Amino acid sequence: MKSSTRFTILLIFIGIISFFSCVPFETPPEEVPVFWKQSLSFQEGLTHAKEINGKLYVASKTGLYPDATLWGINKYFDLHRFLPNDFLYRLPISDQLMATINSEELILMPLGRPFEEDALVIKMKDLDPLFSQFNQIVSGYGDQIGIDQNGHVLVPYQAPKIFGVSKYTPNFLWLKTAINNGKVEILEQKLIKEEFFDDWVSIWNFKVFENFMRVTIGNKTFDFDQSGNMEVRFDYYTKSVQVGDEIITFASEAMETFPLMVYKSDLSGKNNELIGTYNSHQVSKDDRRLLGRIYDNISGINDTIVLIEGESIFRLSLNDQAIKLFPLDNVGLIGTFITSINLIDNSIVFVTTSCGGGGKNCGGFYKPLDKFFTQK
Repeated sequence: MKSSTRFTILLIFIGIISFFSCVPFETPPEEVPVFWKQSLSFQEGLTHAKEINGKLYVASKTGLYPDATLWGINKYFDLHRFLPNDFLYRLPISDQLMATINSEELILMPLGRPFEEDALVIKMKDLDPLFSQFNQIVSGYGDQIGIDQNGHVLVPYQAPKIFGVSKYTPNFLWLKTAINNGKVEILEQKLIKEEFFDDWVSIWNFKVFENFMRVTIGNKTFDFDQSGNMEVRFDYYTKSVQVGDEIITFASEAMETFPLMVYKSDLSGKNNELIGTYNSHQVSKDDRRLLGRIYDNISGINDTIVLIEGESIFRLSLNDQAIKLFPLDNVGLIGTFITSINLIDNSIVFVTTSCGGGGKNCGGFYKPLDKFFTQK
């Protein structure tokens, strides 16, 4: 009887094993990458883009697309006649003004009116007789002219403090502007003479935020507020980005050195709080190199910091133990050089790219937000 029972149990066991060996385990489907699609609305290399009050503004090296679309024909304002040859920097994006510089002049125009009769030409030597040149920004991918949402304009230039004294440090022209009857009006102006350096220093980063403009000069970072006041914010080289309702700042004594400190502040840029201090065992050498790039290569997408480098996009992960970059899927962007990345309509990630040697795979590319963070 016992042998019969054991035999029956053995048969049942063999049957169960046979059943499961014949029915394979279900493998979860792999997430299929969603291609970055090229926008046919742009047929040239682009330098950057920005969404303002629900409208998309896009810039190339020589002009602007206001109220742009990714799927139709865009109106383009060509500004090359107001620019010097081989203008290296990004044209500022604003929903009110267009601004350019040539060798000795700052030129302001109402948005959408790139005509000489509407241009306000400011001769810098009339404002500062010691003016020598505008060329101050080290990176060719940074801003040269800042315009904030309230029409304040900030332009760095070079001039010694007194005649006969050689001093290669940046000064600034700050303007409060308005558009009246289709013309640019200067409401207030200041010449801000830099007082913090005695040697040769240059601007590394220049970035416009909603309530201030942040400029890194040498190994110090300065904020310019809505009244044109210049204040030291960090005694470090920094790189900052808005993420949600906070400004996140990466700071160090030089571009790729340790320790790397991370701060957060409110949208005023003030009241900075140290999040953490990270050493070489907490940030890989390659990730630190990418974070230390001269040009502004970090952005906030859906409350997440992302970093661009060549044709690649990375998601930045940060906690109290480490900082790490994770490469994201970039199918469709191979062979490009990404110049900016933005979230538009809270649903689409849009990247701008410059033209490479072939001049074909460039312009604008887009991808749904819900597929953007797929890892490579």
